[in-house]
Amino acid sequence: MKFINIHAVIAVAFWVMTPPVILRAKDQGPNILFIMSDDHASEAIGAYDSWLKKYCPTPTIDRLAAEGMRFTNVCCNNSICSPSRASILTGQYSHKNGVPNLNGAINEDSPQVAAGLQTAGYQTAVFGKWHLSSRPKGFDTFKVTRGQGSWFDPVFFTKTGQWYGKKKKREVIPGEKHTGYSSDVYTTEALKWLKGRDAKKPFCMMLHFKAPHHSYEYPERWKDYLKDTLIPEPPSLHEKVAKTSPRLKGVHTWHMLEKNGYFGRHDEDEEPPMWPHDGSDRGKTSAAYQHMIHKYLRAVGAVDDNIKRVIDYLEAQGIKDNTLIIYTSDQGYWLGQHGLYDKRLILEESLKMPFIVRYPKEIKAGSVHEALCSNVDFAPTLLDMAGVAIPKAMQGVSLRPLLQGKKPANWRKGIWYAYWATGHFHWGVRTTRHKLIRFAGTADYEFYDLKRDPFEMHNLAGRPGYQETIADTGRLLNQLIKQVDIKPEQMPGAKEK
Repeated sequence: MKFINIHAVIAVAFWVMTPPVILRAKDQGPNILFIMSDDHASEAIGAYDSWLKKYCPTPTIDRLAAEGMRFTNVCCNNSICSPSRASILTGQYSHKNGVPNLNGAINEDSPQVAAGLQTAGYQTAVFGKWHLSSRPKGFDTFKVTRGQGSWFDPVFFTKTGQWYGKKKKREVIPGEKHTGYSSDVYTTEALKWLKGRDAKKPFCMMLHFKAPHHSYEYPERWKDYLKDTLIPEPPSLHEKVAKTSPRLKGVHTWHMLEKNGYFGRHDEDEEPPMWPHDGSDRGKTSAAYQHMIHKYLRAVGAVDDNIKRVIDYLEAQGIKDNTLIIYTSDQGYWLGQHGLYDKRLILEESLKMPFIVRYPKEIKAGSVHEALCSNVDFAPTLLDMAGVAIPKAMQGVSLRPLLQGKKPANWRKGIWYAYWATGHFHWGVRTTRHKLIRFAGTADYEFYDLKRDPFEMHNLAGRPGYQETIADTGRLLNQLIKQVDIKPEQMPGAKEK
């Protein structure tokens, strides 16, 4: 028998049946600008003060951090594009919203943040990368790309046009075509919408960049950035992961060293990058890293360019301080750490997301918060800030007390994480200091002390002196399994056993 989540049904019914609340100017919530990049690692933002700080072309994002709050322990619950996006929109974990893997569709009965804001009288719109097969819900306007979308000359699917559905072989799906670099086009369309909105009503606009996702393409204006600069390497670039972490890092396929000695692909008319090396595997890995990090940072620079365009518009209109501005990424990303690129695993660089919030009416400029937060908290936070009731079906909690500088005594002690892709099934918990990771079909596990080993180079599973701490962390993980309401048959790899 299939049980229905009555809270979700009530929430959806309430949003559908209740007429929009027309807020008076003095009572209405703030405008909301939610900006999300794809695979933008915190380490590639100057405000996060990593080994790349000197090389990060992020002055606009850094300014938002200086004028607002920067979070240092915001984590995704499933480090891959579609699942993270679904959690951000629904406030639910992957096993609840129906999107545990790429290109999934959000369950019809899952609450969605835009629908709640729309019902409360907000004008809603989303532009850019969507990467879900379900149609955007709760948006007055949307212009989104199919799947990954293209780097140049993007095609949008819109509310008034045909939704792409499942693409058949050789089928040509009509869409709204544009010319130019994706980040530039997304922003131009977003600005057009902002200029044409009803200025008497609050808005929530989401701007989702494709960049700096692999293959890190960038516009012509950024081609010479750091051209002749050798960028420092992360300390774990040359880690021998097959030895240090055979269950987790060792089975990951996105290794920095590829057969041609370079990272990823390059355009046919582009000469292979010839960073100096001695011909050894170590030297080739270093060259691959240089190729990747240069392209990546150029794509980041183009994102920052476009964020500045939107912020400048808000300033010119005199509405910047009445707009809740959020900058984040759908997950973190390895920039060579552990000799890897990509994401997916529960490791720090993949798990942790940049999260910067500016709203001077409630947030102290230049503040930093270290509380453990999850991407399921984003939707409840937006609703709370807008004065909209949070559906009980949302599993996250509002971050508003944290934004106000508070430290709630009963705040979560650990972050739940689960990843479902075949060959990489794992789940675990991250606390403020430790991380415990379990794997499907085996009693093996990995355990890290993040204070003593922030780069996660030393697996402490079975080590003397850690048994009690590992047991305590394991009990917390079991509590989280009950708290997030995941059944044994829903666990990663359960169907593969």
